Amino acid sequence: MKVITLVSSGFDSISLIRYYLDKNYEVYPLYVKAGFKWEDTELNHLEDIINYLKSKYDNIKSLKTANTYNDFFIDFNKRDFIEDEDVNIPFRNLELLVEGLKYAYMVKANTISLGIMGLVNFEDNNETFLKAINQVFSMYGDYKVEAPFLGMSKKDVFNKYFIRELFDKAFCCMNPINGKECGLCSKCKEKELLK
Repeated sequence: MKVITLVSSGFDSISLIRYYLDKNYEVYPLYVKAGFKWEDTELNHLEDIINYLKSKYDNIKSLKTANTYNDFFIDFNKRDFIEDEDVNIPFRNLELLVEGLKYAYMVKANTISLGIMGLVNFEDNNETFLKAINQVFSMYGDYKVEAPFLGMSKKDVFNKYFIRELFDKAFCCMNPINGKECGLCSKCKEKELLK
């Protein structure tokens, strides 16, 4: 079985990869760039994480990067991202999943997965969205979208699936300064809570 995992360098993404590695899937990690200011730093960390995992697991593939264009990146790059509500990027999960579907087609995978939990009330972060996107994707073939952490807390996901030796490699920041975490945004605060 093959799975496309839509990933960043954060805790949820590392946990998502581990979830499928433990189930003996062939894991195809995919990072989608869209012009946001954190992407280059995040991608550097993610490449380091994937290289580490490839040295430990036989069933993880090399990281693929897709490029798309997000009309909202200019506005978002001006923000400090302090509260969770400030990180609602319109159509973001839809955008990620479309890139995931393209990659699934290329490598003949049937499953596309993302690490959403539904903790914040965004339009594309819930069971209704998953049902709708699965219905649309089924029009293109035998594809399914999974969100195995939907309904779980970040702490539960971290405790159950996170690979502990990757804690210092994980990078969670939407306002990096010289390649370092800002320590102020909502993503940096999440990391502090998980220590």
